[in-house]
Order: sequence, then C-alpha cells, then structure tokens
Amino acid sequence: MFLAVVVGSYVASKSLPQPLELFLAFLTAYCLNGSSMVINDIIDREVDKINAPFRPIPSGRVSVGAAVIYGGALGFIGLFSSYIIGINTLIVAIIFYTIATIYNVWLKPFGLIGNIAVSSAVVAPFLYGSVLMLNMVSPGVLILGFLAFLANMGREVIKGIADIEGDALREVLTVARRRGSRRASQIGAGFIIAAVVLSPLPIVLGILGWTYLFLVTIADVGFIYSVAKILLDPSQQTARKVKRELLIWMGIALVAFIVGV
Repeated sequence: MFLAVVVGSYVASKSLPQPLELFLAFLTAYCLNGSSMVINDIIDREVDKINAPFRPIPSGRVSVGAAVIYGGALGFIGLFSSYIIGINTLIVAIIFYTIATIYNVWLKPFGLIGNIAVSSAVVAPFLYGSVLMLNMVSPGVLILGFLAFLANMGREVIKGIADIEGDALREVLTVARRRGSRRASQIGAGFIIAAVVLSPLPIVLGILGWTYLFLVTIADVGFIYSVAKILLDPSQQTARKVKRELLIWMGIALVAFIVGV
C-alpha cells in the first residue's frame, strides 16, 4: 500500500513527498492496513480454527482482547499520522479505513458488494498520494484509480472461483457460488476487458506520454491472455493461476503510469 501512495504522489505531481511526509505516509499505510488485517483475523477467528489454526488468535498465542487493543492502536497511529500531514489526507484515510472495516465486519459475506469494497481499498493509496501532494485527486491518478478498480474487480470475482470451497465454509455469497464458475469467469473477464479498452485514455487525454502506451500494451496483452484462459477453463486450478498472473499484469500497468509521466 505504501508503494501505491508513492506512485500516486509521483503520477500526480512528477515529484515525491518530503522525507517527513514520506515517513508519515508509510505509517498511515502500514498501520491502517495492519489494523484492517487484525480486525479481519478477529472476525474470522472461528473459521480460522478449522482453516488456519496456526494463526495467532485461533492458536491461542494472542487473545481476542489483546488483538482488539493492538488493532485499535494501529488504527489510531495510522489516522494520527495522516492528520499530521493535513486534514485532506485524514479525510481520505478515514473514508477508506471505514470502508475496510465495514467490509471486514459486515460486507464480506455479500460477494460482489464485498468485491467493490476491496477494490475501493486498493484504489485508496493512489488517491491518498495525490491528495498528499496536491490537496486534490489529479486527472492522471483518477484514471489510474479507475483502471485499477476495474482490474481488481475482475481479479476478485475470478478469485472467488479459486476460493469456492473456503467461501462455502464462510458462507460467502461470491458470484462463483451464486451463479457458477463459468458465469463468474465471464463477469470477471468483463471487468478486466473494460480496463483494457479504457487503458489508452491517458494518451487520448494527453495526460501521459507514449512510453506509457508501450508498457500498458504489454500489460493489456497479458490481461487478454489470462482472460482467455479463464473463459476457456473456469476451473479452480486455472483460477488460482490466473489470479496470480493478473497481479503481474497489474504491476506492469503500474510501471507504465510511472514511466509515462
């Protein structure tokens, strides 16, 4: 998440934050992400007794009370760090930390709505980086965030195919569980193809240079390759491979934004 903050800062302003701001941004990203993970472990503690008994809470190494205190402390440090930077960064941090918390507590079982919450949280660090530098979200970062949202939505839906057995234990109503793996592969592919189709936007709008187009084309080819795989074979095994591949193509697309500035 911290890397995404740095990328958002650079894409927005063609420069990096001052060392103190960079450190505070690191604290914000690290602590809020850590707090969300602790909250998730607290909520999932009963399921983890079966699926992941080695984790700190189900194994008994950490009590629920201690986890609550630790998660709360991380959340406070993260929000206070963003407050030191400025009120606008604090607002962004509060909004997306709240979304992450609502997802962990209430939205996780609701499949597509949960996917939207997760994908919004993925976009948050890019927006945070832009607000840190400009006190606003720049057009370039807005497009970056939207494309990242679409690509991650596709990955989350496809990930539901890979995790269908574990989600059944958790009673998570993913697209794969409600509509079947083939339909989930089609919906996931639709989100990713939308990201590919819209990827030339920064060039069309004159926001990024031609170096971006070269690298994003490589990413787009990778996205199409992975989409074709999951559409032809929407099995758990293929979904596991594709969800890993999609991270690679998303990484290349991220580099495209950096070098295209």
